[in-house]
Amino acid sequence: MKIIVLSGSPKAEKSVTLQSVKYIEHHYPEHYFEYVHIARNIKKYEANEEELKLLGQKIQDSDGVIWAFPVYYTTVPSTYKRFIELVSEKCHSCFKNKYTAVFSTSIHYADNIAHDFMRATCEDLNMKYTDYLSHDMHDLLQSKMQQNLKDFFANFITSIKEGLKVSKMFAPLKNNDFTYQGEAVAEKITTEKQVIIITDALDSDYNLLEMINTYSSCFGQPPEVINLNDLDIKGPCLGCCRCAANNICAYHDQDGYREFLDYVIVKADIIIYAGAIRGRHLSALFKLYYDRSFCYTHIPFLTGKHLGYMISGNLSDNQTLRQSLEMFNRGNINLIGFVSDESQDSSEIDRQIYSLARKGVVFAEKNYFKPDDFIGLSSEKLFADAIRGSLGGIFTADYRYYRKNGLLTKVSWGEKLQGALMRYLMGRKAFRKAVQKNMINHMISGHKKVLSSLKGEE
Repeated sequence: MKIIVLSGSPKAEKSVTLQSVKYIEHHYPEHYFEYVHIARNIKKYEANEEELKLLGQKIQDSDGVIWAFPVYYTTVPSTYKRFIELVSEKCHSCFKNKYTAVFSTSIHYADNIAHDFMRATCEDLNMKYTDYLSHDMHDLLQSKMQQNLKDFFANFITSIKEGLKVSKMFAPLKNNDFTYQGEAVAEKITTEKQVIIITDALDSDYNLLEMINTYSSCFGQPPEVINLNDLDIKGPCLGCCRCAANNICAYHDQDGYREFLDYVIVKADIIIYAGAIRGRHLSALFKLYYDRSFCYTHIPFLTGKHLGYMISGNLSDNQTLRQSLEMFNRGNINLIGFVSDESQDSSEIDRQIYSLARKGVVFAEKNYFKPDDFIGLSSEKLFADAIRGSLGGIFTADYRYYRKNGLLTKVSWGEKLQGALMRYLMGRKAFRKAVQKNMINHMISGHKKVLSSLKGEE
């Protein structure tokens, strides 16, 4: 069979992800593999529609397609996202009815969102999605995971040969032809807190531009608006990890990205991201903004900021996008909320935008930060474990930050001793019985003390 591998890594042949696919190829010599380096050639596909059509013909002539990519900031790299946009616009039909599987490498941070995004994309392209496989960056070094790779591909081939199918998971995307007509707010919000709106709005994004205008009209002093289209960004994240030691990007002094990002970090108290949905995510340009912020590696560089989102498009139908954006709210970063134009009611959208503006100011002035939920806590635990381990040997800037801020995984000797003692005592029937009998009262004993102390304040 002829298998097309769409490689999403900017490192092309030197990609960690691609080495795993090469391993598969070695063990299945009866099948022909053709590699297409999407990230490396994205400019070619953007500039020359004929090149895109030639690739489309290769897809049509193949028996199966493997999407292979590293996970960048909760989903695919910006160049891969741009490729998906081009395919959706210009050669959507070339992918129809082709069997497909998805393979990624990462440290398993938000890889579930990346795979949901890709499955939804495959379904949008009317491909015959079979399965996914998510590997750690170094899984290829383990014999068990090597077998995992072989089984994954064998199952893919079986699906093609036997015409196996899986049900669709995601509802089709809906068009939103509504035109939003905002009204300027009469009662202005006054605050000394600094608000910056970051957008990728084009002249054709009427609703998004109107939402930005309505939000700006909420303030006596209009917030600063920065359009990503106006920035000097030379290229995408290269995956080179040169930033690992001192948070200095390979593009340092070559473009204006880092100056812009540091300006936002220093100046903004409240950041509003305003973007239009393109397919299953924001635009490739917005993804580029997120990817290039990896110059700060795994450090939560927006700590102390309040983030809100204004989205043009049917956000409630696009949960992979919402989940992706929520993943950035960790490390003392506060989510204000989301506003979209999907209600198709201008007055309702006006009220939602005002509420977003007012809540952001209240949160910032009160220094109110919601504690991390599962997303934040599990993210920090994953990074803390990785940075305390081998990852911290390379990402030394991360290690210094996590150690300085007490974020590295650690358990005190007192906690270890307490845990060991309790495990020993719980192994004794009489003690265990007494604990179980009084467990409910014990669980709220500390809380009762807090409530009792309030009576003394009356």
